[in-house]
Amino acid sequence: MKNNQTREEVLEIIMDMFVVEIGFIEREEISPATHVTKDFKINSDDLSYFISVLEKHFDMLAPTEEWEKISTFNETADLIMLYRGVKIPRKKPWDFLRRIFR
Repeated sequence: MKNNQTREEVLEIIMDMFVVEIGFIEREEISPATHVTKDFKINSDDLSYFISVLEKHFDMLAPTEEWEKISTFNETADLIMLYRGVKIPRKKPWDFLRRIFR
């Protein structure tokens, strides 16, 4: 994935990918400020799969602690802009999902 995309382009890609990967949400239902887990009934499997697709697409691997802080598409775009092309190993992949759905 090229790293020369603007933040706005990355944001649009993220939202488009969310619609495609989750499958039951229409593009018109989401905005940059949409809270990914609270605004929709997204289960942990769907969310972890979506994150893995994002990381693969943007050739990145962000620390689990960073993904734990994410709630909106805007925040997701900021994280990807920071870590795209960077791969930071995780101690326990996807452990943060348990904390999100408590």
